[in-house]
Amino acid sequence: MTIAEFSNHFKLDFQNQFNESELKNHLSILFDFYLGYNRAQVVMNAQESIAKEKLVQLSSAMEELKLNKPIDYIINQSIFYGREFFVDESVLVPRSETEELVQWILEREETEGKSILDIGTGSGCIPITLFLEGRFSKVDATEVSEKAVQTAIKNARLLEAEVRIDVHDILTEIPNQLYDIVVSNPPYVKREELEGLDKNVIEYEPVIALAPESDDPLLFYKRMIVIAPQMIKPKGILYWEIHEDLGKECVELLENGGFEQVELREDIYGRDRMVRGVLA
Repeated sequence: MTIAEFSNHFKLDFQNQFNESELKNHLSILFDFYLGYNRAQVVMNAQESIAKEKLVQLSSAMEELKLNKPIDYIINQSIFYGREFFVDESVLVPRSETEELVQWILEREETEGKSILDIGTGSGCIPITLFLEGRFSKVDATEVSEKAVQTAIKNARLLEAEVRIDVHDILTEIPNQLYDIVVSNPPYVKREELEGLDKNVIEYEPVIALAPESDDPLLFYKRMIVIAPQMIKPKGILYWEIHEDLGKECVELLENGGFEQVELREDIYGRDRMVRGVLA
């Protein structure tokens, strides 16, 4: 089977599952990962026959896609801020809005030598990127899932990032030092929203990283407000990624919890997705 024939076969099989843009993107990812061809090379080599072992791998990937498995988990790879991160079902697939949160931090925190803590790190994409892109003197991360911690440590090692990553339950424990900056993208999906999520999310991504076990989507945010003086230095800064429907509530939490200069920021789609505050 040639590359062109496989492309046509793929598009026919998935025409009811993916839109045209998704079809092109998935094919591009598969060809790049299994054949080492970028989009231009795919076009140039369209009539090339695919080696038997590569065709087996591509066909296996197709079967997993039919089961709604995210393509990032199939190839165990996700691109975040231009870098390849290892991902599996122990962690969420990094999202574009989280890249925007990282970009915001890098734009605002230009002073050298600050310390930073990421709470609920998952794959480690936030602290690893901040270490590699920023000028921070110390970058730490915590995560309640031991499996996720191992994934984050693997990514730090692969990307040569000096980030300390520990198992830690922020709901019952307190960080053992004060930081200049704390960032968190905690579970915030409302429990009633879980059933409405796409199958590739709810059937594969860890629910513990999506939604709090309680019915309160603000559970983790409220806890961070309570312990803020015990983990953030005076005039230190807190960054959150938030649910698009909870911008007002998160701003009020910060303002009523001793934070000033509170900023609510939209993502590129105009949704309230990030907030920043300075501890008074």
